[in-house]
Amino acid sequence: MHRIALGIVKGPPGSAGAQSDPSGTTAPRDNVFDDAFAPSWSDSILSDAGASKAGPVWWRMARELRRRQGEYDGIVTWGEKLSIAMMMQYRFASVRKPHIALMYQFEKANIRVPMSVLGRQLHAVITWSSVQRRALIERLRFPAERVFLIRHYVDQVFYSPQPAEEDMICAVGAEMRDYMTLRHAIHGTGIRCHIAADHVRIPGRYRLLADRRVPIGDIGGPEADHLTVGALPLQQLREMYARSRFVVIPLLPSDTDNGVTCILQAMAMGKPVICSRTRGQVDVIREGQTGLYVPVGDAAALRAAILSLWHDPARAREMGRAARAHVEKYHALEYFTSTARSAAEASVEGRPAPDTWWV
Repeated sequence: MHRIALGIVKGPPGSAGAQSDPSGTTAPRDNVFDDAFAPSWSDSILSDAGASKAGPVWWRMARELRRRQGEYDGIVTWGEKLSIAMMMQYRFASVRKPHIALMYQFEKANIRVPMSVLGRQLHAVITWSSVQRRALIERLRFPAERVFLIRHYVDQVFYSPQPAEEDMICAVGAEMRDYMTLRHAIHGTGIRCHIAADHVRIPGRYRLLADRRVPIGDIGGPEADHLTVGALPLQQLREMYARSRFVVIPLLPSDTDNGVTCILQAMAMGKPVICSRTRGQVDVIREGQTGLYVPVGDAAALRAAILSLWHDPARAREMGRAARAHVEKYHALEYFTSTARSAAEASVEGRPAPDTWWV
């Protein structure tokens, strides 16, 4: 078996909201990534002696991975910034071990352009978005045999069904969320709802550089009855999922799979999901089986979907059981790490991505 390292920038200490817990009792199991790769490097390696402190963290992370490349047969970089930084630094390196990029966005200009210039030196790309895979192959002309499509993950142990009185619904997440439409949809229904976020993040035209963070209080819409707002630590988030009859993920128009993490968390908890039908969010929910789609920005349709599930708890429970089964079959954390590892192994050995849609 090849020695393949995984590099990922996790952000400042404590940003994950909990300490590492291999049991999955108090926090998602980061150790599973360490078990699959050799090793899984976070940006904590930048605190090691000898690591340069010049430049943004993702640039320094790429530089450190390149410095350590002699220890491995291949390196997987997770995320757009880190992957592009690695490609830029690799271009002028005299020795280059196989580089596999795990990315999910290829159509924004500041990703598309460097991918067009530097992407050919990649051994492979691993992605979990079928829409973005198609864009990479058809728009950027990246060889299909070097694009591995896997399914996104959730820690199905930490996020698992919990007994609780289902006396509310919830909405979760910040990126490209349409909470104005949600406010209009639940106004006057009397249904208790919590939005587990304190802002909405809207990427600018140049995705990596110009995100806008709009406080929830500034997004407008009526003051809905029984609506509360605020980000939650992971354990309280899990408790909220358990108390929710279903979860709503209202999205702004997007060609990426915004919301996939929260959708899978809810499904793993045995909850159906009502989601805006965007161009990019198509790979997880099964319409009528594990959740419902509604048109983007359509408050009336969202309201109808919310009321239909709220007043039919038996249907909501049945869809929730199907959602949990779907997660266990296709999106379990161990399944993700094993398929990502298998894709990286195949790339290092020169084997093509399978012709079938999913790895």
